[in-house]
Amino acid sequence: MLTMHLAIEATKLLGERRGIGRYVRNLLRQFVLQRPTMRFTMYVARAEDIAPLHALLASWHEALAARTSIALVDTLPESDADLVWYPWNLITTAARRPMVVSTLDLAPMLQLDDQWWRVLKRMKYRRRYQRTAAKATAILTISEFSKREIVDRLQVDPSRVSVTLLAADDLPLDEAPASLPEAAAAITGPFFLTVGGQEGRKNLRTLYEAMALLHARGMTVPLVQCGPGMSAQTRSQTRSLHGAAPWLMHVGYVTDAQLVALYRRASALVFPSRYEGFGLPVLEAMRAGGAVICADASSLPEVAGDAALLFTWSDASALAEQIMRVLHEPGLREGLATRGQMQAARFSWAKTGAETLACFDGAATQGAQHSLQRR
Repeated sequence: MLTMHLAIEATKLLGERRGIGRYVRNLLRQFVLQRPTMRFTMYVARAEDIAPLHALLASWHEALAARTSIALVDTLPESDADLVWYPWNLITTAARRPMVVSTLDLAPMLQLDDQWWRVLKRMKYRRRYQRTAAKATAILTISEFSKREIVDRLQVDPSRVSVTLLAADDLPLDEAPASLPEAAAAITGPFFLTVGGQEGRKNLRTLYEAMALLHARGMTVPLVQCGPGMSAQTRSQTRSLHGAAPWLMHVGYVTDAQLVALYRRASALVFPSRYEGFGLPVLEAMRAGGAVICADASSLPEVAGDAALLFTWSDASALAEQIMRVLHEPGLREGLATRGQMQAARFSWAKTGAETLACFDGAATQGAQHSLQRR
């Protein structure tokens, strides 16, 4: 449907630039490029968000801003669009038009850490996911693993779920080389890199255990960690388990250019997560020419293919051995980097955009047919 009018629930787009925000940004660029007559209405929570969102869209692509109207989300149920897209995992303000939701993973409704006191919050999310699955005309997700989760846990017909893999070809490889973050700039020898948040499913505990094992063997190789800082409780737990942890160097958030420099300079990215809808840092590191060690859990084997060293997510000793291999096996890092670039080249945002539009077309056609049947 080349002239499609797409409504988008965009209440989080201003505040979420990474993660799902990056997914939305890259898809919007592809929609503009692949469908020159497509137009958009984006729905925001507050009137004061309208002007900043217009400016943000213009910074991404002038045509995107020119072809987009912005309205308040309270008016979304009355939308006359051909289709409504909900990118943020759940249908919030339901519409009377065909609805497509991007459900990237089910993490909020699952017990993936030891925080049992959040059981009520998880139950609420489970109900919200179930309501979303029941209302959606179609569901987009980002790996075969996530599709299986949605089908099995939410009892969804597989024909209603489309897999559109992510990509990393928006990573700025051609910019002027960036220096490492100040805290890591003094490292002259090998170091390992990890990227991501502190929540339990990211499984940093196993990575810390592996680094502590190496330290106990007399190998104090730095671990550079990017992302949000530790809470006081997490910092206390880390110290109680691993002492001063002289191998840990937290550098906080970094720019994309600094991230590329870290991927290229590190001996390997270590990505120990036990649950991911996709696992984009694995693909980013491969595209940048870095080596990858990752858990053999959830979607990560799909993303990594045969281009990474894998380990059982709960086995710190196995992870320590893979780290040792990268340090001591001649040519291993270079071989992983070469295979990784080949693996990353199989993914592109252009393909993701085309497959997403194909799903939209099917849902809009289905909605039009249902509308005719009701007349």
